[in-house]
Amino acid sequence: MKNISDKELVGEINRRLDEYNMTLHDLKILTDKLESVNSKLQESEATKSDFLSNIRNEINNPLTSIMGLSRHLQDGTHNKDELKSITQSIYNEAFDLDFQLNNIFIAAEIEAGESSVGIANVEVERFFRRIINAFSHKIEEKGLDVEFHCEGGDSFTMKTDPLKLHAILMNLFSNAVKFSLEGKTIKVNAEPVDVGLSVSIEDQGTDIANEERERIFDRFRQLDSGTRKEHHGHGLGLSIVKSLLNQLGGAIDFSGKAGGEGCTFRITVPEFEGDSEVDVFSENGNEFIFGTEEEF
Repeated sequence: MKNISDKELVGEINRRLDEYNMTLHDLKILTDKLESVNSKLQESEATKSDFLSNIRNEINNPLTSIMGLSRHLQDGTHNKDELKSITQSIYNEAFDLDFQLNNIFIAAEIEAGESSVGIANVEVERFFRRIINAFSHKIEEKGLDVEFHCEGGDSFTMKTDPLKLHAILMNLFSNAVKFSLEGKTIKVNAEPVDVGLSVSIEDQGTDIANEERERIFDRFRQLDSGTRKEHHGHGLGLSIVKSLLNQLGGAIDFSGKAGGEGCTFRITVPEFEGDSEVDVFSENGNEFIFGTEEEF
């Protein structure tokens, strides 16, 4: 058996202590990573659970209202004003249900990678006015004023995916209406730029806090939730907007207004640059050509 000196023994002990400390350090790093992953998984599960709960309410509530109002119509004892009020309520509930379901279907297509691009000529001013008009009942209900300006007017057309543009603008304008304070003004501006279309939508509502700005585009996220939830929705709108803009090669940003009252969302949508001629025109996102392989 080889005899070792005290110095060699101390050196070996120190070496093994260093290895032990290194192992502890690596183990701590691994533990921290596992704890972080576990925390994110728990957060993800909680977020999905909240989302499913919201979805159930967002679908069940308007369906229950529609069924109740429809049954109420069946007794045939209502005068003209009462009939108008009931049918308007049914329309309002159906509009909200249709809007939420469309967002769910769009999000599912994006998640599955099945969101194809279809191109048509869009008459921009008419396209915008139809979207604004779709929310006329909500605008009237809150006493809002909408100022819309389209640079170029009737002559402004562009080649893009009308379905995606429609979904983007519907969600942005819906948020402007939803978060605007009663009696305030929404300003919508559309103008041609070098790449295609630039849009700004400015509301007069509650500003977005700095700590919330990083997560407003996250799927399933809402700034108000749980017991403090004040607005309908399930946290898909802005995530859909960003995803569709990414598919179109566009961009989005936003800024708060001085005094913290409201914010402005700005998007750019590049025009389709394919060589092929597009003869189809779309006013509301219903007419389009599927399956183009051209890219922006």
